[in-house]
Amino acid sequence: MTERFSKKPSYDEALECGKTHGETAVRGLRGYAHYGEAPIGQRNDLHDFEAPSGLPSGVRGDATPGSRQSGALAPGIEPDSLSGVVFALEGTEGTTVLLNGPTGCKYYHSSISDSQTFRQFEFDPLNFPLTWYFGQPRVPCTYLDNGDYVYGSERKLEEALEYFGAAPQTGMLCIVNSPGAALIGDDLEGIARRILGDKPFMTLETPGFSEGMCAGFEKAACALADCLADGAADAGADTTGAGAGAGAGERGREATAVNVLGLSLYQRHYAGDVAELRRLLETMGLRVNCMLGAGGSIDEVRALPHAALNIVVHPELGLKTAQHLEERFGTPYFTCDGLPIGFDATERFARSVARLAGADAEPVLAECRDARKRAFSFVSRLNSLTGLPTGVPFAVEGTYSELAAYTEFLLEYLALVPVALVPAFPQADCARGRLQRLLDEAGFADALGRDPDAAAPELFFGSGATIARLRLAGLRFSGVETMLPTLGYLDVVPKTHLGPQGALHLVESVLNGLLF
Repeated sequence: MTERFSKKPSYDEALECGKTHGETAVRGLRGYAHYGEAPIGQRNDLHDFEAPSGLPSGVRGDATPGSRQSGALAPGIEPDSLSGVVFALEGTEGTTVLLNGPTGCKYYHSSISDSQTFRQFEFDPLNFPLTWYFGQPRVPCTYLDNGDYVYGSERKLEEALEYFGAAPQTGMLCIVNSPGAALIGDDLEGIARRILGDKPFMTLETPGFSEGMCAGFEKAACALADCLADGAADAGADTTGAGAGAGAGERGREATAVNVLGLSLYQRHYAGDVAELRRLLETMGLRVNCMLGAGGSIDEVRALPHAALNIVVHPELGLKTAQHLEERFGTPYFTCDGLPIGFDATERFARSVARLAGADAEPVLAECRDARKRAFSFVSRLNSLTGLPTGVPFAVEGTYSELAAYTEFLLEYLALVPVALVPAFPQADCARGRLQRLLDEAGFADALGRDPDAAAPELFFGSGATIARLRLAGLRFSGVETMLPTLGYLDVVPKTHLGPQGALHLVESVLNGLLF
């Protein structure tokens, strides 16, 4: 590597170095699965430390009435299926989510929803003093108490429906039964139809308290499509034989229109992810028809069947929905071969979508080449001076698809060493096989499920809550927020880790995390 840095590299040399640096460095790290075994010169001795002994271990603790226990990390917040339902509906523009349940089930969901998509410009509880809002602008509830669980919630539900049915700002009213209220047995559909008449509404039960957030999210996404989508009765498969990218077909599909599935407002960089994916697809000459559960409007949900292709980004949040839409409307779907995190993954994404949708991937590929050049110039300078970032141990918390995507980029491009990978929402394991194959081939299989407390990473990618807990436990590391909840950092400029811009942002976070 030193010979390459003896003179200013040309564009082509920089591009080639950017592609091969991580790959070459990783080959030198094969078998060094633990930080203490990394070769001298490929570790950050300035940040060398031992993890404190006697650190607590356990399972994730409940932080809200809608959280579940799983995994080996404690304590954290892990929403359950109720949260998934609420976030999918709150992520749809033009809806009001009415929660039939106690107030304790609303505060967390309202806070998350409002922090991701603002509906008021000041923190003033008096802006929402009504009985059902309790000072928050999102997710009103019927505030059920002990007596309602014995005698039924019909009276309170009727009062709420009468108000929201008459309120012009309500839009489509989505009535969600909390897990506890689902045990009462009230006829939500019948009560709502009697009070609301022909006003738009939908009802959802959430008895699956033991299910994870991803299952609830997809349940709500499928319910939205079934309730709203045009042509639900007659939108069958495309019988022209033209395929996804060759024409609209006799069912009214638009050849260049795509739906994006598997994004949720319960993602750290929700706004930036949505904007970057939309930009990439439009750069390729495609039109984003609907981002289901991630900012798509009621009208866009109605137009779901008119897209030629459904693109699944996070399979945990969109694969079952895509399968349901294919069965219901005949729309083919594409599941990303790994999230488009990093340059290689983004290029794979662009080529695959272009092939299936008849689009042009070259503008995105050109952007990736330019981004590689810029990233390499910063990585090479730091590496020539300190040997970093090669060999630095890292840990990641996230879904299996997120673990695989971050690990692939950090390991193969930057030659970092995975020492702990903590699954979030482990019930949604559709991407576990891909992660396991990646780790087995790289020689780091023991990182999966290992507790960061014992692994002592120098870089941790996960939720702000876990970052705070690890710091309180005495670990010294740099934390990069990739999940909710956050530590409170305000993203005035939308951030993302997707696409070429997201890869640059991630490289920036890694390099600054090691320097400061």
